[in-house]
Amino acid sequence: DLLKFLKENGLVVALATSKPEVFALRILEHFGLEKYFHVVTGATLDGSLIKKGDVVAEALKRLRVTEKSECIMIGDKSHDIIGAKENGISSVGVLFGYGSKAELKEAGADYICESLEEIKTLLF
Repeated sequence: DLLKFLKENGLVVALATSKPEVFALRILEHFGLEKYFHVVTGATLDGSLIKKGDVVAEALKRLRVTEKSECIMIGDKSHDIIGAKENGISSVGVLFGYGSKAELKEAGADYICESLEEIKTLLF
């Protein structure tokens, strides 16, 4: 529902995952979610793109981002927050994934949200 809401409200949404990109695309297609993403970027199978910060940088490149102040990374683990920081973008840690509040705070998340509604409120 959040992805649909973001798309309907004109936001550009990208996936930057440490999972291999080929598998991330298959998972999105399996669940019918690929239509909500403008760009899907993941690790490469040859190991040339693995580190989260590098994956985020590649997603920003594919999106042709010129204003990083208009970007925000939403993630559930510290490496998501660190990857955002390495690329000079804001970050939101979410508590409905695998990471803990302490982990996200320690990584330096700019915001922490406990629900999808909190993300909507934050973005709009």
